[in-house]
Amino acid sequence: NDAISEAHQRTMEEIIDGWEIGGQYFFGDSGIGLLANYTMVNGDVSFDVTAPPDQNQFALLGLSDTANAVLMFEKFGLSARLAWNWRDEFLSQANQGNSRNPRYTEAYQQFDLSVGYDFNDHLSVTFEAINLTGEDIRIHGRSEMQLFRLEDQFARYAIGARYKF
Repeated sequence: NDAISEAHQRTMEEIIDGWEIGGQYFFGDSGIGLLANYTMVNGDVSFDVTAPPDQNQFALLGLSDTANAVLMFEKFGLSARLAWNWRDEFLSQANQGNSRNPRYTEAYQQFDLSVGYDFNDHLSVTFEAINLTGEDIRIHGRSEMQLFRLEDQFARYAIGARYKF
């Protein structure tokens, strides 16, 4: 009970801080614009990979920096966006089941594309391409050499149409 109480008390004292900067700008009446943001997140509790592997640890999950940049065009009924999305490595699991090994999701980026066209006030069509370059997701343990899972990703495409009465 003392260990649980101490762990609970520590969680009440943990600090998460960070900052975000972002902006959007259209170049005059050209229809061309840029959107970008960067978020930095810090926490004062991390997983100690040098600790014994049979020891439970309290650590903050899911904290990582992220960035996005989007090139846009919005004019003449046409809407097009090419987006770059990035997320830094983060601790995704700790103390699961019989394993006390952490799981880190490695830094990841992808490019997405969306294009839409409004034929009139009623009919529009869309095309989306997600993860254009087929970036994979890699999850490792205490070291990058300890591979837990590799998700072989591929580009995904979707088309759509919408009619408003």
